Amino acid sequence: MSAVAAGALAGALRTRPAGWLARELTVDPIAAALEADALLERHHPDLAGPVRCLTTRYRSATFTVGAPPHAVLKRHADKVAYLGERLAYDLLATDRVLPRLRGSCDHALTLITAYLPQAADLTRQAVFDELIETVVRVHTAPARWDRPVVDAMAPWRIDAALKEDTPWVRDSAAWRRMLSRVGAAHGPAHIPLGNLDLAPDHARRQADGRIALVDVETLRPDVTGLPDLVTLAYLAAEAGHSGAGPWVRTRYRHHQERAGGRWAERELVLALVDFAEATGLQSLHGLDH
Repeated sequence: MSAVAAGALAGALRTRPAGWLARELTVDPIAAALEADALLERHHPDLAGPVRCLTTRYRSATFTVGAPPHAVLKRHADKVAYLGERLAYDLLATDRVLPRLRGSCDHALTLITAYLPQAADLTRQAVFDELIETVVRVHTAPARWDRPVVDAMAPWRIDAALKEDTPWVRDSAAWRRMLSRVGAAHGPAHIPLGNLDLAPDHARRQADGRIALVDVETLRPDVTGLPDLVTLAYLAAEAGHSGAGPWVRTRYRHHQERAGGRWAERELVLALVDFAEATGLQSLHGLDH
């Protein structure tokens, strides 16, 4: 397994091995836009272009649709990754933490979502606190799922995870300690959703003023929300908030308590330390202070 080279999760092992993707997308913006335009015409004929490339990565690419933009087209290279993000829109629909999903195509591996032009100003502490609350709503969403969804997601429960090996971590004992602490905070039936792709430009304002997270392709039901908490502390420091680590931890616990989580401060810190030991994470960005 390779490790994250830099950023919030530097040093932590990746959940996917190097070379996991058999067929990569082009990273040339012009070529990517031409391909996206053809996909739009073939699989989403009700949407009018033009298409403009926003991001190009080997695993996914995003484009605005229309002039002025009225939608976002996202294309995946991997079907499992596409299905995972498509499922995330279903699992989180009632919490309204994502842009509105306007369409999808299983053949083209594409998603069409609402275009949200306004980024949330994370340099304002009150706005950053809104982001923390939004992330907590993702982490605690399983507690609000209907029974059929809960039953379908049962294989990813904490109590089931504690009985399985996690081959990608470097310290299995530390990982199990971390899972046990998460289970104590949320209950043994908790589904440990987490691993969001948090970044300043991924927090956008919806029409009703709420924050939406515009990229959930990395969300998983088996890594817990702790890496997101680490990333929040990192982003808070980058945004210039003083005492970022302790402040983020305090606000995270506050929002968790309001959503039904029962994180004692010491247990949360120990869980973070266990996560770092299990994955090789280099820094908790002040969350352990």
